[in-house]
Amino acid sequence: MRFRVYLLRHHGRRLPWREVLNGRSVVGELITSVRIVGQARFLVASLMPLQEAIGGPLVPDLYEPVLTAVAPLAMRLRGIEQWEGCGVVQEWHCEVP
Repeated sequence: MRFRVYLLRHHGRRLPWREVLNGRSVVGELITSVRIVGQARFLVASLMPLQEAIGGPLVPDLYEPVLTAVAPLAMRLRGIEQWEGCGVVQEWHCEVP
């Protein structure tokens, strides 16, 4: 499904709402999948480009996403994002464009 995604954290640090709204947002297809690494299985949310020719996610993948809030035209996901070889908390505010 197509969503406009706002990142609510920067390297794990929560951003003020005004900074989120004035910052960068990305429109793409929200896709979930299961990724297997060794013996571990991870649920992963990815925001993929709308055009098939462009490859790779638009923002870093969200591992083990949890739905934290739902509204009629929006939702929030919280999970783990990889940053410089470690995991940090990331939240996505997803709206219908």
